[in-house]
Amino acid sequence: MILQDSSAPRIGESRYPERRGVSCRTAIEEAKAKVPTIDLADRLAGAGKMRRVGAEWVTNCLLPDHEDRVPSFTVNPEKNVWWCHGCLRGGDVVELARYVWGYERHDAHLAAADLLHEFGHEIPQRPASWYRKNERQKPIRNAIEEAKVQHTRRRLFRIFLPLIEEIANEEQRREETEYLWDAAEEIAVLTVAGRSS
Repeated sequence: MILQDSSAPRIGESRYPERRGVSCRTAIEEAKAKVPTIDLADRLAGAGKMRRVGAEWVTNCLLPDHEDRVPSFTVNPEKNVWWCHGCLRGGDVVELARYVWGYERHDAHLAAADLLHEFGHEIPQRPASWYRKNERQKPIRNAIEEAKVQHTRRRLFRIFLPLIEEIANEEQRREETEYLWDAAEEIAVLTVAGRSS
């Protein structure tokens, strides 16, 4: 019997349940509005490490993949942006958090949520309309996933069919057909879940 991987999501389940309910765009906008870039840079650099040069604050680069001995990291508090003249990267407070904490570009909303949490702000939740829309679309998404599983199951069963046809005993052939049909479904569920991730 084939054991199903317990980490693979079932049909209709989210692969990332911890991300459910966190608004992507709203979290990023909230973080930009509530957390100044200079505050994050100062916290990351450490107390007394940043110095003022004209309208900007300067320190050594804060990004983990760039070590510099000469201060090249600048923050402009008026524009609420940062720039590293050594590694030629820059952006807003969310982009700095994303780089420093190792988030991928598509996970910027998670970096923003961590940023809000780090500075003691409430993380915005998705609006009720988002949940209603998901509920309306859930049957369609489930039907699509089920169709993928059934299609893969039939394709797998065609592979097993020559093995079944070689069995002479009718009773044994029926038992093997049932077993292989169930095995094909388990493999299909894992295959479809693997393709979705």
